[in-house]
Amino acid sequence: MSEAIDPREAGAEIGDTDIVFDCPNCGKSLVIDYRGAGLQITCSDCGSEVLVPIPEGMELGDLDLDSGEILKQLFATRRNYQKAEMQIQALKSRLVQLQETLSVMQAVVAEGIAE
Repeated sequence: MSEAIDPREAGAEIGDTDIVFDCPNCGKSLVIDYRGAGLQITCSDCGSEVLVPIPEGMELGDLDLDSGEILKQLFATRRNYQKAEMQIQALKSRLVQLQETLSVMQAVVAEGIAE
């Protein structure tokens, strides 16, 4: 599933099947693939929960996928989740290294000031 983006961002392309709508809380213009119709998403600007409108003439049954397509999406989502988890762990490790380096640098500065 695509997440909503600001269609005014550089490089944002709006397709024929995309839903363009405004966040009812902050007014930010958002765009999402038609498969997001009827879903609740988080506004990327204000963080509020927003219900993606269902375009006129469209019914939720129009979005039903066959089981094979659902499994493909599930596996892709799991892979993306695992990649994100690995990136988070790498960033946490890097943060610990930077904090340790900062502590050493602060000690050196404090020692220099004390002299």
